[in-house]
Amino acid sequence: MSAGKILTPFYDMKEHAVGKSGFFFLEHLLKARADLHLESGGHECDQELNVYIAGLLNSLVRSDSLLRQKPYISPFDTDVRQWLANHPGLRSAYNVYRENADFGLMLFGIFSGYEHEGSYHHIVIAEHDEQGRIALYYELAASALAHLQGNNTSLIDVFETLSKHLDEILRILQHTAHSYFDLMERMSEGSLFHLERELDEMNERKWYDEKLDEFLKCYAAYKEQPSDAGKERLLMLAEELKRLNADFKFDGAV
Repeated sequence: MSAGKILTPFYDMKEHAVGKSGFFFLEHLLKARADLHLESGGHECDQELNVYIAGLLNSLVRSDSLLRQKPYISPFDTDVRQWLANHPGLRSAYNVYRENADFGLMLFGIFSGYEHEGSYHHIVIAEHDEQGRIALYYELAASALAHLQGNNTSLIDVFETLSKHLDEILRILQHTAHSYFDLMERMSEGSLFHLERELDEMNERKWYDEKLDEFLKCYAAYKEQPSDAGKERLLMLAEELKRLNADFKFDGAV
């Protein structure tokens, strides 16, 4: 949570000057607090909390963070528990709970409302209490960190504050995004719908190409060494390809 981690340089086109992105996010976070009459000082570790959240916001524009794969981040508790079962230990628990909580905080604080009603994300977590889950994960991260480093670390207080006052923190983040980051009304519902359709079509084309490649390999293997199992697999793949592309033709003659 050191200041050095949030000092990514950027060029401010409005001010025509080079600034530090971490300070940009911190400044507007404090402005949002003032707008909502939730100024720092209401909780003991608010200053550390502000720096931590500014660091999270800054991570959204750092390519190294965006490109790093984190397979343990999931909207499902079962996935998280399975990952921890396969990667036991306090250090693993701390990282997994913290990063899932951070991801949820940014998702619902900065990008709240961006999922379309027909989207996969909206469907799979429609009945989930995501705020309760995020709060619980911060509490579990604090517990794991306390066992790793003892209670004398400010991050534990930050996580516990996030857990206990998550509604307040989300209000601040949402106000920051709406009022200072210009993240609202970028795309209409219709535009999002068409974008999702285009993405679905791209996925279907990719799936079709993969299945076609599998079919051709299966066909070549069958020609070289015919078998009942090979024929059955070939016909099954042909049916899948027909469902994906009505123009696909295979008369079944092998």
